[in-house]
Amino acid sequence: MWQIFMNLLSSWLVAIFTYVGPRLGFQCGATIISKKVVLTAAHCFFDRYKRKIHIDDVLLILGQHSLKRPYDKGTQIVYPDSINIHKDYGVQKAQDSDIAVVVLAEAIHYTTYIRPACLWTGSVSKDALVGLVGSTAGWGRDEEGNFYTELPRRAELPVVSDADCLRSNQAFPKLTSEVTFCAGARNGSGPCSGDSGGGFLLKRNNKWTVRGIVSLALKDRETDSCNLNEYVIFTDIVTFIPWIETFLIAVKPAQSSV
Repeated sequence: MWQIFMNLLSSWLVAIFTYVGPRLGFQCGATIISKKVVLTAAHCFFDRYKRKIHIDDVLLILGQHSLKRPYDKGTQIVYPDSINIHKDYGVQKAQDSDIAVVVLAEAIHYTTYIRPACLWTGSVSKDALVGLVGSTAGWGRDEEGNFYTELPRRAELPVVSDADCLRSNQAFPKLTSEVTFCAGARNGSGPCSGDSGGGFLLKRNNKWTVRGIVSLALKDRETDSCNLNEYVIFTDIVTFIPWIETFLIAVKPAQSSV
């Protein structure tokens, strides 16, 4: 079930906004993984006509709770220095390799409500994930048809095997790959439009660790919204960790020699 996600528990959650002409609108979620690096979905940086959004039209708000109050005390507004979409995005399948790394123009100031999630380490096996329950959060479309929610909400979703996902709906073989996994309770609740780019996090050794990115949900033709009686597709970040780490290394301050 979706739950209101208190600021303290969503300290890694980022709100990405983009300009369309003079208007600024909420676009996607993202996850802080270091003082200058944010992880999100590649498709968040394309408009509805599949045109790439210009970097000057993107800003990120950290520590945000209410979407209606972006300038609340404690929020930080930051701008991208670079938006790095993986070279394999959309090459084999429309949403394949749906991952992007945003390097920020200035370092984040960590606070109680602005903290990073840990990047996944250890086993790269998807089989080891099956049955585990992860958390994802965002301001996306709710079950009542509202395009966004004012406050972020959290859903806890069990990971299922690729075989179970593929058997569940004939659409999934065309949408999933070796770099995705499926999760969900198929009970009408979970991430939807607007939650894209948010992290799928598992608690390991008492630390929240990001393993996936919200990528895609099937559409319900009757409601023209997400069909959350089906599984949700997440980008599995493990294949991309060496690529992600190149940005983490690049922004580390140089060590002075004595």
